[in-house]
Order: sequence, then structure tokens, then C-alpha cells
Amino acid sequence: MTLTGYAITFWLPSLIEEIGGLSSFQVGLLAAVPPVCSIIAMYSMSRFTDRAPDRRPYLAVALVLSAVGTFLATLGSPWFGFAAITFAGVGAKCAATLFWPMAQSGLDLKIAAAGLALVNSVGNLGGFVSPTVFGYLKDTTGSTHGGLYMLSAASVLAVAGVAFIRRHSGTSPGGGEPAPVTGKVATGEA
Repeated sequence: MTLTGYAITFWLPSLIEEIGGLSSFQVGLLAAVPPVCSIIAMYSMSRFTDRAPDRRPYLAVALVLSAVGTFLATLGSPWFGFAAITFAGVGAKCAATLFWPMAQSGLDLKIAAAGLALVNSVGNLGGFVSPTVFGYLKDTTGSTHGGLYMLSAASVLAVAGVAFIRRHSGTSPGGGEPAPVTGKVATGEA
């Protein structure tokens, strides 16, 4: 998710400039379209999935949208590529809003802080790796297609990783088994 999110954020103006004939102001306006669409989609999806018993299928769909969007951006006209990148950005941002509640509810409370810190730290490496590799592939091949294919592959791998996310059973805030009830409250002596 972070690979695609950071690469799109960093490289979006360059991808829009490939359309040609646009002023810097127009490039800036067009660069605002994917984030605005992402905000609308994240709000809509979160309202819908908050009632869902399992968010994993929705996370997989968002990641597939990200993979398909980055792949389709390599086909067709630059305007078609812009629309595809918009869908990829929506998929990446929606995937993040679906992932974090699952990550925190799937961890035992004893390790939740350390686990979330580890996931966040590893994920933030995408902020360096993705734009760097994308730029390297662009400089090496002379095209953004290699970087977009890399982002598609990363999203497909993330879809496979969704199967390993532990499903929250709804038994306790940290997942797993509910804590035993002991003491005066359990016996009604409160």
C-alpha cells in the first residue's frame, strides 16, 4: 500500500506532464484530482465496511484496484493513464484505511503498540524505496512503465498477503480470547 501511495504522490506531477500542453497550474489542478477522489472513496468505503464482519475481502478489492490502475496506466493515451492512476490512488488510500483497523484489532493487547510500530516502520520504508526504484526504472528505461509495473506487482503481492491477516473474532478489543472476569465485579459484590 505504501509503495503505491508514495510513488503516486511523488511521481503524479511527472505522469500528468506526459499529457502535454499543460501549464504548471493545470498540472497542479489535475494533481489534486486523485487525492480528492480518494477522500470521497475512503469516506464512503469506511462507512460501508464499518458494518462488515470481515474487512479482508474489501481490502483485497482495494489492492486489486490499485494493481489494475497502475497496470492500465501503461496502456492507452496519457488521459487514460491519468484516469487509471486516479483509480490506483483510490485503491491504495482505501486499502490503508481498511488495513489499520484490522491490524490493531488483530494484535494481542500485550504486543499491540510494538506490533503496530513495527508494521508502521517497515511500511514507511516504502516512502524511500518506492519513489527511488520508480525513478531508477524511469531513468534506466526512459519510461514510467517499469515503475508502474513494479507498483502493480507490489499490489498483487499485498493481495496475497491479505490472506495472512488474522480475522478479528469480535471477542475482545485486541483480538483473541476474551479476558476472564474475576474479582468483586464477577461475583456481583461491587
